[in-house]
Amino acid sequence: MRKLCWLSGLLMWLGVAGAAQAALTIYYLRHGEAGHNVVKQFVQSGTPTNQWPAYVGNPNMFTPTGESQVRGVAAKLLPYKFDLIAVSPLWRTRHTILPYLNETRRTAEIWPELTETAHFDPVRIPDTAPLVTRARPLNVPVEEQSVFKLRTDPAGCCTLSATTGVAAVGLAAETLRLLRARFGTHDATVLLVGHGTAGETLIRYLLRNPNWTGGAQNATIWMAQEKSDGTFELTMFNSAPYLPQR
Repeated sequence: MRKLCWLSGLLMWLGVAGAAQAALTIYYLRHGEAGHNVVKQFVQSGTPTNQWPAYVGNPNMFTPTGESQVRGVAAKLLPYKFDLIAVSPLWRTRHTILPYLNETRRTAEIWPELTETAHFDPVRIPDTAPLVTRARPLNVPVEEQSVFKLRTDPAGCCTLSATTGVAAVGLAAETLRLLRARFGTHDATVLLVGHGTAGETLIRYLLRNPNWTGGAQNATIWMAQEKSDGTFELTMFNSAPYLPQR
């Protein structure tokens, strides 16, 4: 009987220890270069607007560089194994990850929390605006419904607007909360596909460092791994090993 109790206690301890060691590994892919990313470049070049290519200023079209970047995404991701792939609802993020999903026959969830957000400014965050605004219902185009799925919870079915820095932080916090709720005490590796400003705000939130600065390049990956104290360490940025800022 004593031996049985000892064994039971050991199993319980192992369960607690395993829960304490459970951790999230978050990979984040920024979308390929789209038309809105190059407007400044064309303005500065002095090219008359009537000579701009059709993609300039269009967030729903890739530039030639963006198209090339998207073609290379699958090769970047194939070495990794993901327990979940979650994608911003916007066209440029869906179509950045789409070739990878088709090649691997995987599906991804649309997460409104990964949408484009305002730039995070730790010095000038307004205190008044609401955290986020729920807007219209989300719809996945018919031709993409075999690879993209909406979450079944109410928040997963509506677009979210984050027009202030404080709202951007709120969405970062909600993203982490949702991941913890999904995986509980189990280790998990996830891929989030989103935008530059939203991704950098998420890094600041994970590192608990509002002054972190970076510059996420299009179609590159960053990775942060959870430590035993619940904080995260950034180990990859712009698809290269990350050297901590001094």
